[in-house]
Amino acid sequence: MLFDYIENDTTIMFSGDSVTDCGRGRPYGNCQTGLGSGYPFFIHNILTGTYPEKHIKIVNTGISGETSSDVRTHWESDMTAIKPDYAAIMIGVNDVWRKYDSYMFPERQVSVKQYEENLRYIVADAKRKTKGFMIISPFFLDLNKNDAMRKDVDELNVILRKIAYETDSLFCDVQAALDLLLTKLNTTAYSLDRVHPFPHTHYAIARCILSTIGFKF
Repeated sequence: MLFDYIENDTTIMFSGDSVTDCGRGRPYGNCQTGLGSGYPFFIHNILTGTYPEKHIKIVNTGISGETSSDVRTHWESDMTAIKPDYAAIMIGVNDVWRKYDSYMFPERQVSVKQYEENLRYIVADAKRKTKGFMIISPFFLDLNKNDAMRKDVDELNVILRKIAYETDSLFCDVQAALDLLLTKLNTTAYSLDRVHPFPHTHYAIARCILSTIGFKF
């Protein structure tokens, strides 16, 4: 999934939670129905503004509030409906969050083991049906690695990096890119709740994703 090898008239599908959704159109977000205000929107604008002749179509299937278990339930139907040439997923922060905001409701929680099983299922299906797949790291906008949620997100990213290596998928380390930004300004410059990014943070995420596929700015 390197940019120089992405053909004209290619469709790229981005899946995930609210960080991906960002008010996208339904049933699926695209440049006509609405890509939302997040990183898929910025990726579309950067690609189309730089290489309009390539006709690269971005499709956003993110759904706010979803965990990896939720995405798994509709992954195959999304793939069937969209038939993407390439796909990517950023999922995990809600898997972590449910541990803390739904401690009274264990049925809403996703164990680390279940998370890995969900991602392996999604990646295996994507690898069978697309020309290339990218795992985008979930993130938590806090440099304190002793923070409970940050520790849990970091644990998931270790798993994701392993899955990417074992399946020959790309791994985009958004957490590392945002950590670098956090050395320059306080977390409140990038997000009010350390999870949902401001527009300029989404732009940074878009740049990280495009850099991972070798796009030259």
